[in-house]
Amino acid sequence: MENAPFMLLSQLKYLRALSFNSFPLESVPDSIGELIHLRYLDLSETYIVTLPESLGNLYNLQTLKLYRCRNLKMLPVCMKDLVNLRHLDIRVTQSLHEMPKGMSQLKNLQFLSDYVVGKREENKITELGVLADLQQSISIAGLENVVNSSEASMARMFDKDGICSLELSWSPDEDENEVDSQIERDILNELQPHCNLKKLEIEGYRGTTFPDWLGHSSYHNITRVKLDGCRNCCMLPSLGQLPSLKHLEIGFFESLGIVGAEFYFYENDESCVETPPFQKLETLLFKSMPCWKEWRSLVFNAFPRLRELTIWKCPSLRGDLPIHLSSLQSLKIEKCDELSCCVPRAPAITTLSISGKHLVGSVVEAITNTQLTCLTSLRISDCSSHIWFPVSAIPPSLQELWIRDCRKLEFEMDGQHHSLQELYIRSSCDSLASFSLLDSFPNLVRIHINYCGNMESIVVSRSLSCLRYLWINHCGSMKSVSTIWMAAPQLEHLELVGCPEIDLSAPGVPHRSLRYLGISYCEKLVSTAVFMNSQFQGLIHLSIEGEYKESVKCLPKEGWLPASLESLELKRIKSVETLECKGLAHLTSLQHLTINECPKLENMEGEKLPASLTQLNIWGSPLLGKRCEMKDPQLWPKISHIPAIQVDGRWIW
Repeated sequence: MENAPFMLLSQLKYLRALSFNSFPLESVPDSIGELIHLRYLDLSETYIVTLPESLGNLYNLQTLKLYRCRNLKMLPVCMKDLVNLRHLDIRVTQSLHEMPKGMSQLKNLQFLSDYVVGKREENKITELGVLADLQQSISIAGLENVVNSSEASMARMFDKDGICSLELSWSPDEDENEVDSQIERDILNELQPHCNLKKLEIEGYRGTTFPDWLGHSSYHNITRVKLDGCRNCCMLPSLGQLPSLKHLEIGFFESLGIVGAEFYFYENDESCVETPPFQKLETLLFKSMPCWKEWRSLVFNAFPRLRELTIWKCPSLRGDLPIHLSSLQSLKIEKCDELSCCVPRAPAITTLSISGKHLVGSVVEAITNTQLTCLTSLRISDCSSHIWFPVSAIPPSLQELWIRDCRKLEFEMDGQHHSLQELYIRSSCDSLASFSLLDSFPNLVRIHINYCGNMESIVVSRSLSCLRYLWINHCGSMKSVSTIWMAAPQLEHLELVGCPEIDLSAPGVPHRSLRYLGISYCEKLVSTAVFMNSQFQGLIHLSIEGEYKESVKCLPKEGWLPASLESLELKRIKSVETLECKGLAHLTSLQHLTINECPKLENMEGEKLPASLTQLNIWGSPLLGKRCEMKDPQLWPKISHIPAIQVDGRWIW
């Protein structure tokens, strides 16, 4: 494999197309320059740092792909010689800090994914001016190196009618606070794209206001706008009159205090009377705006089609949100500590995700007093206040309830709710030692209980006939969930993590429906071998993970595992030294065996692993892995019948 590139390049002189996509290639041989008939070259997702200057000999090359070449530091000086190049893809090449000189000579270019503006005369933004046939999309970075608006105008962006997606970005600068805001505005003004544009992204713009073209109604094709990291801006552009805008994302505006009338329409613009602002907007995201205090909802007919509204990390925002959002289906608000009222009049809302001390209380109150007949998903989090939540107040349509970091939340079990299918509780309900809430939700399918340190038992007195999946993670005091066996006869998937005291035993009640059992850091379960054949007769997949006080040196013991197993994983059991073949011999259906991060595991005792095995995977277990790779004569006869053996991703043949 190491010599493959050299062999190909030395023997196949008439190649028209060559791809090393995702090949572990670190350098390209100089002999690439001999393939003068090459039209198509793909080096995407390789490890190359540079390209040889001999690449300039490929005067017939039309396509060069360098997508995700993350180590690529520079393009060769000879790039200007590829005069027939039409397609250059250098997306996601973070180490590329400037372009080679003379890119303007590539007059046949139709697709240029990225252009990084340099400081030198030969790689300034002016090089883009003569590339009149550019199509599809282009990202222009390094705009902090543009000195004035004259340079920007020479890029002739307005003339490039084939560009439908444009990304403009400025890199962070130590002297950013000293820039001339008017010069920055003039530069962006001269980068005005053609009216055919469909998608616009601006990142790191250093001015305080935006030029008038941004948001002008003449851009009738724009459907998506993203403004990110414009830290000096104190006013949003007038985006409300973009007639086709569907998706808008605004983030990291660190100087913005008010979103007001300018957001909806131009000042003194009479067209706003006839056309509702944001008439086609479907998704709106505000994020990380620390100084934003007020959202003035001056226009009552705005956002008639808004489906998703997300506000994240706006800690100073107060007051009300726009209240008339007739099409709103999803509302997500997180890390907005000063916002107190957050549920607008949105009869179609289906998903509500709210975090924060004041917000959670207001949401529970709103749900209690308002008929949200379409609500299917409710997520509440990060509330330190005491909240009383009646089960009877939960909307009948709700199917998913997530509760996180609401330690003083208490439920009033004053009825049953028949639509809820998924319940997720994390770091909440500290007052509950005995968890009996499940009786209120008889049709649950999935239950997650995580990091509830005070919870000692789960008590179920009614049938949970629909329950299929149960996860209990890091509940250190949890001792018993035995009543679930009787209540949930159809349970298929059980995962227990970090519950050292938990006990599953239910004498005389074997569980025949369970198919997957995962046990991690649950010492009592492993020491009592609760997964023995007599307990789970239909188990197919078993995963055992974790270190235990009573050091386990040999696994598995004879008679431990149910004969129905098809897949077994032993993970991070640091003390185990020997794999007992006798404990696996009766597993005539076992197909997959995975050993993961067992550093002391070195030996196998017994005749050999089951004949049914089709795959053995060993990861991060160097002692055993090395013996397998060396085909150790004491070990190899025990595993040589397995068709597929893999050690740390390498196949053993």
